[in-house]
Amino acid sequence: MKKLTSLIIFVGLAFNVSGQEEPKNLKEAMDAAKAHWIIGDWETKNADGTTWVVSFKWAVKDGVVSLQVTRDGETTNQGVIGFDSASGKVVGKTMSGRGVSDSEWTVVDGKLITIVKGVRNQEGEINRYSHARSRRKVDENTMETVVHNLTATGEVGEVAERDGVKRISKWNRKKP
Repeated sequence: MKKLTSLIIFVGLAFNVSGQEEPKNLKEAMDAAKAHWIIGDWETKNADGTTWVVSFKWAVKDGVVSLQVTRDGETTNQGVIGFDSASGKVVGKTMSGRGVSDSEWTVVDGKLITIVKGVRNQEGEINRYSHARSRRKVDENTMETVVHNLTATGEVGEVAERDGVKRISKWNRKKP
């Protein structure tokens, strides 16, 4: 994968594209990154039958996208994605009953890359975590998500594994 320093930034991220002005809000960043396809509800089923839904919706016109994750119909995470005008980056904050995470969004080779860093409380123990997640539009109704490890220098690394299985998943646009 390419280093993060050479990325075109999504939703508030800095731009390395010549001839384009830096975005002033999230909508302009999404326009430049051609990332509006992410808006909507996306669903996947794990091998164990668990249904996951992730929803991206405009919460504040042109300025903030809400993020909600449900597992078998129960909300597990909620957050917001917005444009930080001071840094010129697209950033997010997600909360759950177990902790909080911060994210930074970019676009590389047509994939939305999210670098996530957080703290979670598991059984009374505080654990720090970090990873990258790429989202790629396969077609209007399909997205592929891949979870990556981060290198020691914070760059996107190898595909992460859980129980020996690569963390790659297919999501379908959920029909209303």
